[in-house]
Amino acid sequence: MNLPPSTWALHQLEVEKSGLAGRLRSLHSIIQARFPAIGRMALALYDPVSDALKTFASSNEDGEALQRYEAVLAEVPSLLQLKNERRTRVVQDIEASFAHSSAHTAWLREQQYRSSYTLPIFSGHELAAFLFFDAKEANAFGPEVTGFLDIFADIVSQLYLLRLAAVNTLVGAVDIATGLARIRDVETGRHLERMAAYARLIAKALAPSHGLSDEQVEYVHLFAPLHDIGKVGIPDRILLKPGRLDAEEFAHMKRHVQIGLDLVEHMVADLGLQGDPAAQVMREVVGGHHERGDGSGYPLGLRLAEIPLVSRIIAVADVYDALSTERPYKPRWSEADCLAELQREVAAGRLDADCVAALAAAEVARADIRRRLAD
Repeated sequence: MNLPPSTWALHQLEVEKSGLAGRLRSLHSIIQARFPAIGRMALALYDPVSDALKTFASSNEDGEALQRYEAVLAEVPSLLQLKNERRTRVVQDIEASFAHSSAHTAWLREQQYRSSYTLPIFSGHELAAFLFFDAKEANAFGPEVTGFLDIFADIVSQLYLLRLAAVNTLVGAVDIATGLARIRDVETGRHLERMAAYARLIAKALAPSHGLSDEQVEYVHLFAPLHDIGKVGIPDRILLKPGRLDAEEFAHMKRHVQIGLDLVEHMVADLGLQGDPAAQVMREVVGGHHERGDGSGYPLGLRLAEIPLVSRIIAVADVYDALSTERPYKPRWSEADCLAELQREVAAGRLDADCVAALAAAEVARADIRRRLAD
């Protein structure tokens, strides 16, 4: 958290390389050494709760990746059939095979991919993901090629399922920790779910311009509810005090950030995820959401350029939800007043302008979150 900006950028690159996308790129290079026509290798996650497929990680020969794309599996019959029949699919001519194409197929055509090989990945009996191989020439996936790719598909499947198991264990720990935070937090109702949804909304909007991968966007949403977990270590006389905290009490309250970081490190170490992108997002969520761009925040008093983007996103999501909902100590502010206050914070240099602009622009999405996750 206290790395200077230049070192921070290098650290971010190292973290990105250690993620699943980095592993895909390594495997893709091996595949291309044998079959150079295979120009793309991509993994899309499946969420059974929402029936949504989401882009997650890919390796693209031309550097043009499909990102921030979601589709409801029930609305993609060809992939739904692969799931139901637990089988793979070869398409030797994309242009001729899909009369009514999805947005994904339209993107493949736009990028001049001509043939593809698709495999569902299962965790037990449940669909976990789809793995796509694509080529910019027709008829690229004969039996020799698909047989070779099946070996690598097994490797990718194991890598992903091991990662899924580790992240699910981490999520289980987060769920327990979040439950503790909810019990101890003076913020009642569905604050944690709402601010996580706002954080994902901001992260997704900023991803193209700020270099956030789909993997990182999902982790922002997943771990946002953990931001105040350190409050479990703050005494009730301070945490639940109805009035204003005095200087000594506030100094004690600020310790919840370090307590939270210590809890995160324990969870990460237990799972052996110290260098993982998921762990880094957790650290940024917990460690930086009280930093402010003018240096008035805590615990490190960082300036705006020194604050990780994830921390800036969480700060804006947290402040917006605090303003836009009723609390024991304040009524709900109008939307106009909420946005005006966020702009004042931007003008004062305390909140990130891009994060606030992304949230402000998503009027319909904000209203939907407030409706779905109302207290």
